[in-house]
Amino acid sequence: MYEASIAQLRRGSTSTARIGFRRLLQTYPTSERVPDAVYFLGQSFAAENPDSAAAYYRQVLDRYPKSPRAAAALYNLGLLAERRKDTAAARDAYQRVIRQYPQSNEGALARDRLKTLGR
Repeated sequence: MYEASIAQLRRGSTSTARIGFRRLLQTYPTSERVPDAVYFLGQSFAAENPDSAAAYYRQVLDRYPKSPRAAAALYNLGLLAERRKDTAAARDAYQRVIRQYPQSNEGALARDRLKTLGR
């Protein structure tokens, strides 16, 4: 179910992917894939509904802060803030990524984004 939903998301079929991710969450609420499914639900909304995307990213952070997806969720919150021209919120998100997930790939990306915002 998870792999099929990821495939749908990659094809650009976001609504079909969402159905699969939501079904996974309902059917297998204790699966190790739950944080991934919540994160990818956020990804499925990122382009068309940033508020919904942010809500899913926050769920990852609140419920699964130790998940490998948490750093990416927080980094994406920074990107969404930048798109809204909310530089303060973007900086805050990036600083949190660096502080909470310093060894992650997103930590390095957040450092770069902070440098760009500083100019």
